[in-house]
Amino acid sequence: MKYHDITPEMTIGDLVKSKVYGDFGTHIFTDMTPDHWNAPLASYGFEKVGFVPTLHRMEELASTGKNYLYPLYSEEERMSEWDKESPAFLHFPGPIAGRPYAVIIPGGAFNRQWGLVEGMAIAAALNEMGYTAFVLFYRTKQDAVIAKAIEDMYACIRQIEARADEFEVQAGHYMIGGFSAGATLAGEIGSTNFGWKSAGVPKPEMIFLAYTAVRMKDFYAGYTAFPAGHPVHDGAAAFLRRVAGPEITPEAVEPFDLTSHMDASYPPVYLTANEDDHTAPFSNSLTVAETCEKLGIPHKTRFGKTGDHGFGLGIGLEVEGWLKEAVSFWEEVR
Repeated sequence: MKYHDITPEMTIGDLVKSKVYGDFGTHIFTDMTPDHWNAPLASYGFEKVGFVPTLHRMEELASTGKNYLYPLYSEEERMSEWDKESPAFLHFPGPIAGRPYAVIIPGGAFNRQWGLVEGMAIAAALNEMGYTAFVLFYRTKQDAVIAKAIEDMYACIRQIEARADEFEVQAGHYMIGGFSAGATLAGEIGSTNFGWKSAGVPKPEMIFLAYTAVRMKDFYAGYTAFPAGHPVHDGAAAFLRRVAGPEITPEAVEPFDLTSHMDASYPPVYLTANEDDHTAPFSNSLTVAETCEKLGIPHKTRFGKTGDHGFGLGIGLEVEGWLKEAVSFWEEVR
């Protein structure tokens, strides 16, 4: 097909306003703010995050006129609970029916979601590798919202499993992964307190965690070590309120300190991150890798020295190729 032009000078707002991306366009960036609406694509790393192939795939799917956006909850649930209206997932069908599938969870500090770079770009790339992928949009922008986001994650998996024939995927066989706060959420599926066992869903065959944030005790330490008004205190406070609620205490934070709740039954893990990450410190990913080593959990890592946070596919960085490597690891361990 003939695709619409995409240039580095275009803005996120230009993409959202375009009709050619259909429902995909409305989920490019949730809870949009003017700084992102007006930002040129070049400012995110035009080639690094794979804007062109991703937008082409979105345009291909939207041009079919079919529905690819699915609410997580029934109409009755959406009417009875105000915040269950927005959670949904986007379906990116792969070229081969009956294969395992992937669930992708974008990040955004539980405040919003970078749906294009950390969701749709990954799904489009997985389609190229022969896999169907689903991009989860969970509840954000509330105090103590992580518990609701966990509920959304399981609602997504249950619906995919129940409709496996319709989606032409292999029920019970999937990998799940996420980025930043999305990785925080994805990681919980293997935990001893919020994991797949308690939720009654199939165990994921592999989890990938991209620049994850799991050391909640460290975030709490930063929150308490600096006064209000200091960027470290205020940044940690905003994140921890969405994890633990308005009363930020060690007791409220501890259940979400992932490596404190991992055991040998945790699924195989693939990790990617950069040492110079200024948003989710590299120590988060390193701690997960060390915990996997200690517990004998199969794991693989692709770490870079530079590239910071939010790199998505990471084309042109040291970590380039991490997604293909993650898929190969998934194929090995499943």
